[in-house]
Amino acid sequence: MSQKVNPRKIPRTQADVDKAWDEGVLVGVENATAIFLTVCADKFGMEDQMIPLWNEINKLSQSVLEKRVSIPDLKRTLLEGYNINVGGMRN
Repeated sequence: MSQKVNPRKIPRTQADVDKAWDEGVLVGVENATAIFLTVCADKFGMEDQMIPLWNEINKLSQSVLEKRVSIPDLKRTLLEGYNINVGGMRN
């Protein structure tokens, strides 16, 4: 007995999968950034510091893209310096 093939199935390449992954990561980063900046403004009264904060976030992000700073180093600094375990919500 042969299995039926879904006629609506669309073949995907690895490039398609990689592109979808990258888009998902970007959306996740955008959402996390929106949450972070909103909390800074609404809960910690940082309204006057939002533009400088945003500029520094962009500078640090560029350093990560240029591989001058690594995400594991940032996470280690947060853990050791502030006892903040980024990613600690995962099992």
